[in-house]
Amino acid sequence: MEKRMILAIVLSIVILLAYQKMFGPGPADRPPPAKQQEAAGTAAGDNAMGTPAAAPGAVARPPAAGGLAPASVHPQRWITVRTPLYTATLSTAGGGIQSFTLNRYNEHPGPKGKPLDIIGSGTMRPLPLELYLAENQPAFPELPVFASNAPDELSVAGGEKKTVSLSWESARGVRITREYTFFGDRYDFEVDQKVGNGDGGPLRIKPGIELSQAFTGELGGDSYSFKGAVVDDGGKIERFDLKKIGKGGIEKIPVRWAAADAKYFTLIAIPGKEWTLEQVSPRGEEGIRIVLAGSPAVLGPREVASFSVRAFMGPKEYNLLESTGQGMERLVDYGWFSVIAKPLVWMLTASNRVTKNYGIDIIILTILIKIAFYPLTKKSMASMKKMQELGPIMNKIKEKYKDDKARQQQEMMNLYKTYKINPMSGCLPMLLQIPVFIALYKGLLVAIELRHAPFFLWINDLSAPEHLWDIAVAGYTIPIRLLPLLMGISMFVQQKLSPSGGMDPTQQKMMLFLPLIFTFMFWGFPTGLTIYWLMNNLLSIGQQLIQNRQVEAEKAARA
Repeated sequence: MEKRMILAIVLSIVILLAYQKMFGPGPADRPPPAKQQEAAGTAAGDNAMGTPAAAPGAVARPPAAGGLAPASVHPQRWITVRTPLYTATLSTAGGGIQSFTLNRYNEHPGPKGKPLDIIGSGTMRPLPLELYLAENQPAFPELPVFASNAPDELSVAGGEKKTVSLSWESARGVRITREYTFFGDRYDFEVDQKVGNGDGGPLRIKPGIELSQAFTGELGGDSYSFKGAVVDDGGKIERFDLKKIGKGGIEKIPVRWAAADAKYFTLIAIPGKEWTLEQVSPRGEEGIRIVLAGSPAVLGPREVASFSVRAFMGPKEYNLLESTGQGMERLVDYGWFSVIAKPLVWMLTASNRVTKNYGIDIIILTILIKIAFYPLTKKSMASMKKMQELGPIMNKIKEKYKDDKARQQQEMMNLYKTYKINPMSGCLPMLLQIPVFIALYKGLLVAIELRHAPFFLWINDLSAPEHLWDIAVAGYTIPIRLLPLLMGISMFVQQKLSPSGGMDPTQQKMMLFLPLIFTFMFWGFPTGLTIYWLMNNLLSIGQQLIQNRQVEAEKAARA
């Protein structure tokens, strides 16, 4: 029995670590605002992410030989769109989104946190939502600078919608028109494009859109969470992490939408009809580029082709993504046990409407889970207590038949049958709790509701490891954390209270190391998960004390 219990504990550790390894993929300073980035960063030259964004006043690069030259040269401008939810900055050089700052989400917890820009690739090319122009003939300029009558700043109130129009025209009359339509109360917006041929020869176009992202700073997440490209392949979600993208060879597949996806935030492009995932490529060590393209078309003189893209840039709130449609809520990856994780996270958010503190909500959820497993846990404790009482008899059987393992097992089974003990009943509740633990772990890991959610005192972010202070040892900085230490101590106390009869010295030594292993493992876990495990240990200690008193009372009554 004890060996099975050890196996169950070790198995839970192995499953969790393997889950992180297989399915998992220090905040850096954020770059300066978009316009300052362009002015300051242009002189740096090309870099790993791509070509730097053009400096203020820049003109389009000369067209390739035989390509389309602009009819007139326009200075680069930045158009800022402010809504209650976000502030978006469009660059007329390329017509993409330079920055997208969320008003309700800050870079860091606390009053010093500034609104978070969720475009980490704002100084590089291509910008998110630039047109894909690589396969058009005659060739368009590499970086067309659009003209626009829009003001430098535009405000969109809740319930309103406003449009920003961009246009570019070549000397031979080829014209590109882009219209961004922003809504004051939504994170998604629309981008409509028209490409019209002039009076010259045929124009071959391949309509497409680009996405890019650099997973740095806050967008880098942690080592346990996914970052990379996600696409909807006919209703099936495909995920390409940075490692897979770096290897190359990603097939061209038809997709309904594609996302440059980080832990808590995402950039999504949703074509008006199914397009092809033309390219997913790395940009430096932490960046990606995604290209979506439709079918090629040839435009005769004065013919016009239209295509539209809906975009979503914002937080990965499950209900918000669900309301956006097309199954985008699946970007919130709850893992294997999503059927368990979803109701657990729902219970957290429902409780938070009353408590307004997610730390308290985690404690309440832990109590509810403990109540749900109480009958099984009580039966397990009773079985383990009986096993402890049979320890001396079991040791005699082991000694008597130490050279005959088959006879030893037969005698053990006879002993269990005589005393009506199920040797599996002791570890069954633990095995049943493994899916719940993994589901809750994944739920707490990806739920944006816990991001920067405070608890009490020094705990100001339940989605990150707790941090009291740092100490320097032999040139290394070691973070000091109280909750993992308390969790390890509580696990040690729980272990001492639990029946352990029949264990040999090797098993006992192994059990002594488990609190240390768990403490080390939880040192880098989110604080919310540590609170859950600590609270679970404390409740188990209380239940074990009650169980021990009941057993002693029964013994006294029989005496």
